Amino acid sequence: MNTKKKREKDLIELYYANLGQSYFLDAIKNYCNRQGFGIGAVWCLFANELQPWEEGYFGETGVAYFYEYPAVEKDEVLVVDFDVFFDYLQKASKDFIERHPSRENEIFQYLEEIKRTLKLV
Repeated sequence: MNTKKKREKDLIELYYANLGQSYFLDAIKNYCNRQGFGIGAVWCLFANELQPWEEGYFGETGVAYFYEYPAVEKDEVLVVDFDVFFDYLQKASKDFIERHPSRENEIFQYLEEIKRTLKLV
C-alpha cells in the first residue's frame, strides 16, 4: 500500500473510531441526506453542504474529512469521491453489525438509501 493510500485509510479509520459505536447510527442517518457528521475535532461534510465562497469548499462532488488538533498533530483535510466514501462506510457498517447484530437490517436499509442518494446504484 502506498503512503497516500495508507494515510487515507488511517484517517478514515480515525474518523470512524472517533464516532465510536454510540454515534454511528446518527452519522449514517445523516449520510442518507448527504449531510456530514462529526464529533469534536473530527468531522466530514458532503460537497453540497458548502458554497464556493465558503471556507473549506472542495468542489461539487465527494466527501471531505476534517481533522483538527488534538486529533492529529497538524490540521488536515482529506477529500474522497463517493465510491471511496461508500467503501469505507461499508467496512465501518460491517464492524457495527458485528457488535450489534440486531441492527443488521436497519444498517442495510441505510446503506441502500445512501447508494441511491449518491447515485452509486
